Amino acid sequence: MKQTDRIGVYHIGELVNKQFGWIFREQPTDDYGIDAIIETAGEDRPTGQMIGVQIKTGKSYFKEQKDDCVVFRFDKAHADYWLNHSLPVIIVLYDPEENLCIWERVTEEDICPVSETRYKIAIPLNQIFSSEAKEELTLIAENPTPYEQKYNKLLVAKPWIDELVKGNTLILEAEHWVNKSSGRSSLEIHVIDNETGEETSLVEWPFVLFPGIDYEDLFPQLFPWADFSVDSDFYEEYDRANFHDNCCTYDSEDGVYLPVICTWEEWRERLPEIRPYETASGEVDAYRLILTLNDIGRAFCTLENYMEN
Repeated sequence: MKQTDRIGVYHIGELVNKQFGWIFREQPTDDYGIDAIIETAGEDRPTGQMIGVQIKTGKSYFKEQKDDCVVFRFDKAHADYWLNHSLPVIIVLYDPEENLCIWERVTEEDICPVSETRYKIAIPLNQIFSSEAKEELTLIAENPTPYEQKYNKLLVAKPWIDELVKGNTLILEAEHWVNKSSGRSSLEIHVIDNETGEETSLVEWPFVLFPGIDYEDLFPQLFPWADFSVDSDFYEEYDRANFHDNCCTYDSEDGVYLPVICTWEEWRERLPEIRPYETASGEVDAYRLILTLNDIGRAFCTLENYMEN
């Protein structure tokens, strides 16, 4: 992604997180025609109602104007993709020089064919992408049934699920600012290549808010297709330090910790499956969890394979 495009994605993400109080999920670069997913949020948790977003950044996108609108042009492939997407789709144009951000929903009524292969859409200059648009965007995101909300969550997660199907390992890293009532957090999904062992970042949400919910309950809600377990090798150092502090006495003569309450194996067996490995200065809980497909994830893969083939 070009640096200019990244400026736009970052700006829109910041608006969604801070002004709307919603969740902004940047999509992998291979997700054709959709740069991010916006999920609305209620007072205490995500709603499962989502909007797909195409973001275009730069003054050049504002050059063609007519009747107080910006004319945005695109090809038939994008038109078909957006109109047939499982989520409602909006186009957001951002001019960083003027700090102007406008938007419009992509519908059959709003787009206009120019030729057999080209389309255009008029985006009003006064339709500003800001918290003032929150109510209208909420209506766009609302789906008629809980079924569609849940299925949309699975569709958004398909690029990550595909990594598990390939035999790779998915890692969820999270930090939770435990003393902030806002529920501030950062999340990142990594993939470990099963052949090379190389670990790379797939997607990152550096600033999200989940107030009033325990993170052990939150993760299964955010990723309903996955089972969770701690990265045992990574956690061992931290678990052993906690074991020494809570269950051992230190033999200064021999320089070793002697179990008093229970053995190391018994201690580790009792630990919760989802837990932080570290709490930094009592402020931030840090997690590193391995994601595997659960029954929902496997059923989704079976259904998607049927639908695609």
